[in-house]
Amino acid sequence: MSGPAFAFPESVLAREVSGEMVLLDLQREEYYGLDRVGADMVIRLTQQPRDQAVAALCQVYEVAPDVLTADLERLVDQLLDAGLLVRTQTQ
Repeated sequence: MSGPAFAFPESVLAREVSGEMVLLDLQREEYYGLDRVGADMVIRLTQQPRDQAVAALCQVYEVAPDVLTADLERLVDQLLDAGLLVRTQTQ
C-alpha cells in the first residue's frame, strides 16, 4: 500500500479553522486560505494515495471523476507553484 500523495514542506504550517484551512509559509511569511472543499482535497491528498483520495472525493461531492480530477490538479498546481505542497509519490 502506498503512502500519501503529497505533504506539506517543513516551512509550511497547515491548520484547519472552522472546516477551512490556512497554510502559512513561515519562510516567506505568506499565507494561503482554502475553503471547505479545497481543505478537504488537501487533507485527503496529504493522508492518502492520490487514487484513494480522488475516489473518496467523488463519492462525497457526487461529481464525475474527470471534473474532480481537473479541479484537483488546478489546486495542486497552485499549491506546488507556491511552495505550499510537495509531491511524495510519482503519479
